[in-house]
Amino acid sequence: MSSWRTMYQHVPNDVSETSLRGRVLSIFAAIAIGSLFVLETKAYLSTKLETDLSLRSVYEIEEQQIRLNFDITLMDLSCDLATVDVYSSVGHRKNITANIIKHPVDENGVRQRYEARNWHEDDFELWDPAVHEEIGPLHEDGEDALNLSDKSFEYAIEKFEFVFVKFYSSAGCDNCRDIAPTWEALGEIVTDTSMLLVDEAMKEQNLDESRYSDDEYEAAVNQIAPVLVTKLDCQTYAEICADENIRLYPTMRLFVNGKAAGDYNGHRTVLELVHWLIQVEYDHRKPEEMMIHKVLNVANERVNRNEEEESWNEELQYYRSPLHSWNSTRHPGCQLTGHVLVDRTPGRLTLQAQSYGHDIAVHMTNLSHIVHHFSFGDVETQHYIEGNGASSGLPAKVVESLHPLDGRAFVTGELHQAYHHFLKVVTIEFGQGKVFSWARQQIQQVFRILHNTQLSIYRAHLVPETSFSYDLSPLAVQYYEVPIHWYDYVTGIVGLIGGAYTVLGLFDT
Repeated sequence: MSSWRTMYQHVPNDVSETSLRGRVLSIFAAIAIGSLFVLETKAYLSTKLETDLSLRSVYEIEEQQIRLNFDITLMDLSCDLATVDVYSSVGHRKNITANIIKHPVDENGVRQRYEARNWHEDDFELWDPAVHEEIGPLHEDGEDALNLSDKSFEYAIEKFEFVFVKFYSSAGCDNCRDIAPTWEALGEIVTDTSMLLVDEAMKEQNLDESRYSDDEYEAAVNQIAPVLVTKLDCQTYAEICADENIRLYPTMRLFVNGKAAGDYNGHRTVLELVHWLIQVEYDHRKPEEMMIHKVLNVANERVNRNEEEESWNEELQYYRSPLHSWNSTRHPGCQLTGHVLVDRTPGRLTLQAQSYGHDIAVHMTNLSHIVHHFSFGDVETQHYIEGNGASSGLPAKVVESLHPLDGRAFVTGELHQAYHHFLKVVTIEFGQGKVFSWARQQIQQVFRILHNTQLSIYRAHLVPETSFSYDLSPLAVQYYEVPIHWYDYVTGIVGLIGGAYTVLGLFDT
């Protein structure tokens, strides 16, 4: 008989016998084979996750820029001051507005429905070109814009109905110096108007002007003035300015009956200042009590503008100037939402306070913020990964690190402080195992963020800023699923059956 017919020989039943030990071993063999069969089948139906590292130069990457997504609320900085800048080793972009939405947030943290805009402050008139005198000649006959101290400030807003205060800094504030002649001219015009009102009242009552001293006449002029034009130096009286939450120099604030009625942020010309005062007067005085329109008559006589300039000024008055119902004396916030495209080089995203027409009050700049979302890459891919969990093919710790700053608040406790975030960005690629060999365009990418946050202390003359410094790693981590082939599965089943009988047979012998 040939050898291939005797490969599988067996013992006839009449020469074999059963035993208790054989039955026990058979039961154990069946249990072992069944258990191993279930585990092997489960492994076959699942896939194996493997990782790899790749190093590619920027020349091998088709997209030279990546998307940076952010949703950040500045808790104590208004939208008209909040700016977004991007710096990198290949250049910088300042005051970015494309693809960025600003929503004002009130002092209670409630986001407003309307959307804020970046006003083109460089279009503002920072002083009145119709006022040709310098501040020196304007002061030759005395200062009509009264200088206030801490005590006289409290007295003025308590005793006078309308008090217009210019909060300024005498220490290196260029914008304050530019507006000084315009503000003094406004004070002179209000004084001239008040003198006309006093003269009219004396004529109506047949009073002899010579019976009154200069001090008495001046007191009557101040008392009848439609609005008291004043100024206060925040360098000297820093406590008053801190109590009034003055963040910009100059800040022109109107007080009505002792309470702040609003800040003026329009063109810094005499006529537009008076127009704004008239708007506010409508809300606080009865029609028969209104007097500021008389100031406008005197201003029109003094300020010479041609018909075209006057028409243009009237048409743009309500567009340029903020509504008189605005109240910017509280703690306004701003929610910045959007995305920017950044180069694949080390760089930083900076949030800071900037203003063309104002000098920033450094000690009042508060950049406390809440990070609602901060990530790199495509947002839809991130949502896919988060929605599918483990089935997306990425470990849970990787998914959690796609936006680790989300939901965290960074609040500064002292002046001249700001938080800086340092981010190491690692590219994560995932897809089927065979994809890597022939079709890289089908690979999906996300970006893992490793972060560190530090609280920085600034010098007293520097404006604080919050930055997100990022550095993209040249290494990419690849995650891909490798399935078990059917022939490996069959080999494993055959092996576990034969192996189980062989091992248990050793115990039988």
